[in-house]
Amino acid sequence: MTTVAPTIETEPASADSNWLAWLDRWCERVGDAINPILVKETRQSLKSRQFVVTFSMILFAALAWTIAGSLSLMPQIYTTPSAPRMMIGYYAVLALPMMMVVPLAAYRSLESEIDDGTLELLSITTLSPWQIVMGKLASASLQMLLYFVTLFPCLAYAYSLRGVDLPTTLLVVASLAVTGLLLTVIGLFFAPLARGRSGRVATMLVLIFLLVLAEYGISSMVVGMILYGNPLSPPELLFTVLATLALAAALGHLLLTATAAQLTPETENRSTSLRLSLLVLTTICVATMVAGLLVLGNRAIPVYIGGLVVIAGLWTFCGALMVGERSTITPRIRRELPSSFLARLFLTWLTPGPTTGLVFAITGITILASMQYASMDWVMRAADVSGAMRRQFQRVVGLPAVLFSAYLICFLVAVRAVMFVVRLRNNPRVEVGVAALVVVAVMAALVPYSMQLHYNDYQPLTYDPIWQVTNWVFTMGTAVDRGLPAGVTERIVGAAVCLSLLSCFAAWQTTRPRRIATPRRVQEELRRR
Repeated sequence: MTTVAPTIETEPASADSNWLAWLDRWCERVGDAINPILVKETRQSLKSRQFVVTFSMILFAALAWTIAGSLSLMPQIYTTPSAPRMMIGYYAVLALPMMMVVPLAAYRSLESEIDDGTLELLSITTLSPWQIVMGKLASASLQMLLYFVTLFPCLAYAYSLRGVDLPTTLLVVASLAVTGLLLTVIGLFFAPLARGRSGRVATMLVLIFLLVLAEYGISSMVVGMILYGNPLSPPELLFTVLATLALAAALGHLLLTATAAQLTPETENRSTSLRLSLLVLTTICVATMVAGLLVLGNRAIPVYIGGLVVIAGLWTFCGALMVGERSTITPRIRRELPSSFLARLFLTWLTPGPTTGLVFAITGITILASMQYASMDWVMRAADVSGAMRRQFQRVVGLPAVLFSAYLICFLVAVRAVMFVVRLRNNPRVEVGVAALVVVAVMAALVPYSMQLHYNDYQPLTYDPIWQVTNWVFTMGTAVDRGLPAGVTERIVGAAVCLSLLSCFAAWQTTRPRRIATPRRVQEELRRR
């Protein structure tokens, strides 16, 4: 007698199970990418004396202020709103570790990795510089989260005393979180900048100054908001929150990218990601200016002018760094170069090198200056100002912006030539490009002014376009004060255009096919990773 084993029918997997399986695989990949450095940093930070002392002091300070603040408000605490005073005390307890202790701890953590040589051991593993930097940031974020969780009941207690509404309380918490994360990113950015002991002391002092300045500014804003309420209307508040989050995220990404680039060996491509991040931050700045004009109207003029100053400073600093890069391209970088004609035409300027960096900076500055000059009438209409105000705004803001862009292009071309001569016998860091730009700008203003002053027997000078055409300070000051003589602006812009065309023609060899094939051994190693 034969027995037939019962068969078990399996039901097809449902869509929910497939989705959960995909989520599980995704979480596993993310965990494998983050966990090694995050676990290491979390164990070190939570066992460190700094965290134990800071956490204990926060607990003690919160308990002490709860008792002392509540007793000082007696017996009015039962009948009158008492939340502002209590919340200011809790904010002071939370702001110190969030905006001072955690950024400094992140700075010291990454700096100690470099000093002790641990970073070199990590570089030979499969961990990328981005994973190392993000692990440091995640560890600092975890500490901030613990501080928030510790003081959350205290903030809830202060809110229950009446006198501060819920949106203001959420803004206080959000401002602390965003500021703390951004300052931590700045601390990580400063850690690999200096190589010698004296340079590290200088970067530490600069970082402490920035942290103290940021804490003073944010604390003044938060205390005023707690005491006097939020002065912004709902549209203005929404614009401020969204613009702050977008700008903080873009600036944080640029600084993290720069930090990872400093930890990346020189044989790899460190420029493309930085230039893309710079484009993203510039786009968000321009979008913020446009949105501010649409939402705020004439109250957006400070936002517009502040955006112009930020963009000008950003592209000045980054342009000097780009023209100060090394011109040598390693085989590893050449494997990643664009190969097709269109890719070489549009993507070559994102690849490393001072020539591509110069063309990239000139193109970006030209596009931004053209957009600013062409949009002046629209800005005036959006701000709803009179005709006289339009002409004054054009003279005070529009013309100096065009002159600044033209002078900056000319100075970047000069810096490129200076760095080319310097690199014939030396191999300086890219930061030397910033110093060279400062020297070129100072000499371009000081030399003609000194010569005309000596020729005029040291008498008070009036603007002479023949002598002072390269003096950007005198020229822009005269343009703002009473306007320039006829033809001066055209000559300066024409010189910038000619130098830009010469730079583009001199860079024609960079668009030639230079990509090389990836060796089979390297392909096998990449597949194993």
